[in-house]
Amino acid sequence: MTSKKQIAANRKNAKKGGVKSDEGKQVSKMNAYRHGILSRHLYFSTGDDDLSHEDFLNLQIEFYESMQPVGIIEQQLVDRLFATFWRMQRLYIAETGYIRLQLESQYMQHSIDQMEENAKAKRERVDGFFQRMRTSHGCLQLADGWQAVLETIKEKGLPLGKGMTKALDEELGGHAGFHKAECVSICNHAVQNKENDPMDAEEEKRITGWAIQYAEDMLDFFRSAASLHEIDEREMQSARKQSLMIPPMADLEKMQRYDAHLQRVMMQTLHELQRVQSKRLGHPAPLAAAVDVTLDSENGFV
Repeated sequence: MTSKKQIAANRKNAKKGGVKSDEGKQVSKMNAYRHGILSRHLYFSTGDDDLSHEDFLNLQIEFYESMQPVGIIEQQLVDRLFATFWRMQRLYIAETGYIRLQLESQYMQHSIDQMEENAKAKRERVDGFFQRMRTSHGCLQLADGWQAVLETIKEKGLPLGKGMTKALDEELGGHAGFHKAECVSICNHAVQNKENDPMDAEEEKRITGWAIQYAEDMLDFFRSAASLHEIDEREMQSARKQSLMIPPMADLEKMQRYDAHLQRVMMQTLHELQRVQSKRLGHPAPLAAAVDVTLDSENGFV
């Protein structure tokens, strides 16, 4: 990225030539739109951009103003220079996206891994309890299930009906080793089997109160987990979009080669632009020769 000092120097030098009148400056300012053949479709939104499309266009205009191209040849060279400059920025955005994909959402997933590791049921079906905990949609489904359990206990007390008992044990974590879910299941089965293990009305009321409290805790937990997952999933979606800002590459070495190629094109184009501008201004043109060094891992420099 060009430094503030470099931009200020370019603007100072640009005052020595180019368009002087206000009308001419307004016409010249639009060259970036009329002649930006290569750069016209460079901007892609990732949905959560630090640089808006308006900022991108202002940057493009500032780039042209600092270069002061005159004539179609210089305009095309500056256009290619800006296109290469912006493609390099897209490379950095993509690199950031790849890194973010590796880092985002680790806390929540690690917490669920630990819960599952400490649970009794370590081998779950694909659509099992701990699998559903890993997405916002799954957590919302679990929250809906626990809301139904909670409302039923509050309205009718314990024990739950046969269908809801099965859902509690097999789908909502009652038999998955998840502590508070297990506690609700234990309370339910205790009241269900009170004929075999008698309890008075006060004890049944106390056990039902525990079940209500645990069910409320589970409902709050899955609602909160869904909100955290939604944040993680939005970040992952943004990172995934960032990672697609350049063509897919198998590994970092390809990204580095692409970066090196863009920098060579940028420097060669800048050199050619300087030659054309120097010729137009009547100054000695820099030498056209440019050394292009390629590193070969087997044969060394060639």
